[in-house]
Amino acid sequence: MSIDPDLLRGFPVVSALSAEERRSLADAASLRPLRANEAVFVHGEPATELCLVLSGRIKLSKAGWARDPVILRIAHPGEFLELGRSLRPGGYGATANALCGAELAVWPTQVWRRLVDEIPAIMPCLAELLEQELNDAQHRFVEIASLDVPRRIAHALLRLVHQAGRKEEAGIRIDFPLSKQDLAALTGTTLFTVSRTLTCWERRGLLAGGRRTVLVRDIPALTNLATATEASFGA
Repeated sequence: MSIDPDLLRGFPVVSALSAEERRSLADAASLRPLRANEAVFVHGEPATELCLVLSGRIKLSKAGWARDPVILRIAHPGEFLELGRSLRPGGYGATANALCGAELAVWPTQVWRRLVDEIPAIMPCLAELLEQELNDAQHRFVEIASLDVPRRIAHALLRLVHQAGRKEEAGIRIDFPLSKQDLAALTGTTLFTVSRTLTCWERRGLLAGGRRTVLVRDIPALTNLATATEASFGA
C-alpha cells in the first residue's frame, strides 16, 4: 500500500520539508500494517529497510546475558526503527515487535539513501533524531547505573506517561499494552520485583492496573518516588 503525504506531515523528520519533498518521500514508501506481537525484523538480519512508526508502539529488544531479552526502547509515532542502520550497511542491532496494532512507513535502505542525497534538508532532521536517541540511551544508562529498582520503575512509568499518556477521569493511562514482564525488561530487573513494587504502589493508590495496562492515579506522588533518596519505598 502507498503512503498519503499527509500522514508524514506532522512528524519532526519531515516538518522542515516542502510539500513536494514530502510527496517524494511518500511516493517512495510503502504502508505496512502490523498486528500485536508481529515481528518487524530480527536482530542480526541484514538491514534492508528503514521503518517510520506512523501509529502504534514498537518494542526494540535484544537478548541479555543468561536472562530474558532487554528492551532497548519503545518507539512511538514519528520515530524511526534502527535509524543508524539505514545510513550504512550491516545487520539490525535489535529485534522489533509491535506491542499493539501499528502502521509503519517503509523504505528500502537503498532508496532511502538516494532520497537523502536528493533532499538535503532531511540530514539535519536525521542528525537531531540520532542525537535524541543517544541522549535517551545515555539517560537510561545513568538510571540503571545509579538508581535502585523502584526509582528506575518510577522513572520508566513517568517517561511512558509523557510519551503515551491518555487522560482519564481517574488519572493518566499509558495508552498501549504494557505487561509487567515488559516493564521488567525495560528497567533491567525481574518480573517478581516489578510485580511486588507495582502491587505496593497500587495499595497506596498511586496506580491502578490490569494484566497489560497501567493507570497512573497520582503523578506528584510517583514523581516524588522517582526522586526519593531512599530505596525503602518500593518494599
